[in-house]
Amino acid sequence: MTTPEPPPAPQPAGTPAPLADWGTRALGFLIDYLPIFLLNIVVFSSGFLRAIAGLIGIAYVAYVGHLEGITGQTPGKAVMGTRLVNEQGELIGSGPGIGRKFAHIVDSLVCMLGWLLPLVDAKRQTIADKLIQTYVVTGAEKKPFAIDLWMPPKETGTT
Repeated sequence: MTTPEPPPAPQPAGTPAPLADWGTRALGFLIDYLPIFLLNIVVFSSGFLRAIAGLIGIAYVAYVGHLEGITGQTPGKAVMGTRLVNEQGELIGSGPGIGRKFAHIVDSLVCMLGWLLPLVDAKRQTIADKLIQTYVVTGAEKKPFAIDLWMPPKETGTT
């Protein structure tokens, strides 16, 4: 006999629904930063290469923020079927997307508590989400893990 799942928690007023849970967000994060993690393993022994990898890492974070701002998804969010939106459920744009990625530095201060905040916050937001006024929601199409997830979206307009 299976136990029925409990009903989802009610959404706080002013939030798009349904909000993504912490575990789903964490897995998406791991997928997003796997390339940087692997790069750092490869260049671990060389100070010069670590410096170059650091610059590549900064550019990567900005690029992933840009993708997230214009599409609502990073590669990890695409695999997990989540997306980033504002309070109206709309995309936030490139600048705020990049800003949110760098605002995650605040989440890392004080023992990484900002990253754990969605576990106890009614709106499931990190500090960066609160600063930029964003939400991670479920309901997007889950995409298979592929290099295409890191590619910019194709233009749909005609020339």
